[in-house]
Amino acid sequence: MAAGEIALRTVLAVVFAVAFVSKVRSRAAFDGFARTLGGLGLLRGRRRTAAAIAVPVVEAGLVALLGIPGTALAGFAAALTVLAVFTGAVGRELAAGRTVRCRCFGSGAERIGTTQIVRNLVLLGCAAAGVVLATTNRGSASTWALVLAVGGASLAAAFIVRWDDLATLARASW
Repeated sequence: MAAGEIALRTVLAVVFAVAFVSKVRSRAAFDGFARTLGGLGLLRGRRRTAAAIAVPVVEAGLVALLGIPGTALAGFAAALTVLAVFTGAVGRELAAGRTVRCRCFGSGAERIGTTQIVRNLVLLGCAAAGVVLATTNRGSASTWALVLAVGGASLAAAFIVRWDDLATLARASW
């Protein structure tokens, strides 16, 4: 297995694992996430409840697919689809002029906006590159290359998870 594919699997799996845990770590966290979904135009009543349950289930499923070598391609393809849906939903809310809190990774105070779209585009790029590597790259990497790939990808995932905070700091310093 190539180090690039492992790195991309790690980035996406860590990001989706953190997103999953942040939503289900407590009843209050889950309820806060579910309330946030109520601010989305299409998610009212039962749709909101279904989405509040489905999103963490899908995130956990993505972690599993990306974590198992034999299902990595399916994991990348599913992540591509899910991220496209998430990005489309954010874009739709922005276009409609709605302001909704981003609860992607827990109790963030950030309102959805271009920051989340850019973050999702980065993740979409990772998923798309993963699809390409999973279908074309049949090489094998040394143990050290894999260790570096996982370590670097874990740092990249931490950066992505804290993207909103980093964007806020960047805006404040300009």
